[in-house]
Amino acid sequence: MKKIILLLLGIYLTFAHTCNNKLFSLSTEGENSIKLQDIISDLSDTCHLNVIIKDNIAKAKLNENLKYIKLRNVSLDEFLKYILGNNGFFYTLNNDLLTISYIKTKNFKIDYVNNVISGSTDFSASISYNDNTSSDSNSTGTSNSSSNTLKSTFNFDFWKEFSTNINNLLSSQKNGFFKNPIPILDKTSGLVTITGTKDQLNKIEEYINELNKRLHKEVLVDVKIYSVQLVSSNQIGVDWSKFNIQLNTGDVPLSGAIGSTILNAHTFNLSALLNFLATYGQVNSISNPKITTLNNQKAIITVGQTRNYLYKGTVIDKNGNVIQSDKIGSKFIGILLDITPEISDNNIIMMNINPSISSLVDIKQKPNLPPDTTEKKLNTMIRVKDGDTIVLGGLITDEKTFTMNGVPILKEIPIVKYLFSYKGKKTSKEELVFVITPHIIDLDKKTKLENIGFKKLPKLGDL
Repeated sequence: MKKIILLLLGIYLTFAHTCNNKLFSLSTEGENSIKLQDIISDLSDTCHLNVIIKDNIAKAKLNENLKYIKLRNVSLDEFLKYILGNNGFFYTLNNDLLTISYIKTKNFKIDYVNNVISGSTDFSASISYNDNTSSDSNSTGTSNSSSNTLKSTFNFDFWKEFSTNINNLLSSQKNGFFKNPIPILDKTSGLVTITGTKDQLNKIEEYINELNKRLHKEVLVDVKIYSVQLVSSNQIGVDWSKFNIQLNTGDVPLSGAIGSTILNAHTFNLSALLNFLATYGQVNSISNPKITTLNNQKAIITVGQTRNYLYKGTVIDKNGNVIQSDKIGSKFIGILLDITPEISDNNIIMMNINPSISSLVDIKQKPNLPPDTTEKKLNTMIRVKDGDTIVLGGLITDEKTFTMNGVPILKEIPIVKYLFSYKGKKTSKEELVFVITPHIIDLDKKTKLENIGFKKLPKLGDL
């Protein structure tokens, strides 16, 4: 007959039902292997404990043998942790009541908005439209789209991906004796209810803690956009191989492909950059937006105008008749900057940057068609430190302007005006330069606005 060796040491209290000041030893191996339920039964008799087994799986697992264990002079809390906690059981000891279970339901909190982020970043600023405008439910429409579409599509459904990941984690920790209920996701309150074993819930808790930590990181992106009106001698653009910044230790050349340069936060000097650009032509500031986005979430900046145009829309009514009518379409023309930052554990920022520019080819509109445009874009992936500056150049646009000169009054008279006037055509080139500085926002620390790109406002007395 198998024997259980329980050595009770220490000072006994006057209360016979307490074991708080007792020490326990347990030794079992080989032929002396014992069942957990026998240990719990002896412990209940020794310490006058009431024991509740909450599920059948716990009851079955308690009937299994402990193959090898050696404990010497441990407290009651430690004893329960070793024989129950380390074997996958949940347990609570409340006064003289010991409750044991193998399955538990637990709530987790996810702080994330209930929405789906999806769409497409249209680098050529093209647009698709549907001419189905008939009020007749049986009518059909015609679909039209620009033929020069260059798109970056994105679709981020956080809760769908989260649900998939949770189910995968539960599956990886599956036990043949238990099938997990479907996790309950309350997107409105951000609560997730999961029923599982101790190993499963520990994995889920570890995942959710890390997820919350990464989700709540934020990046403030400071963007400065400049245009350089290139002079005739520099029509090929800015020579970025000649770009250098004067440091205390001397001139340090900084260059990269297509004008892509990463500058250390302590060495970057905006005035030096603008002076360098001014050697190639007139420098104009186009925009200086600052946008904050969550970790791994897309930030989009646009600078430009929406161009409206007329086109003929057609629908087919229920009698098969084709009906035409004038419709108004729109097209964005200008600068589009698409940035997605991702923060690593050591606060290195990986940035996917997609700048693009679109412009009209001809102001004359073709019947039933959107205006013709040209588009130029860059796509780059860069790793930088917090506060470092990225300089992107290389996007060059051509602008053609026409002027009418001639003898006043006579140049306005029909037919005769061709004898007293002439048209002038001027072509100019400009290069866009993007200066991008990301700052990690730490909500646990106080940050001065001037340290993340905001200018300090003057005092009233200084105005």
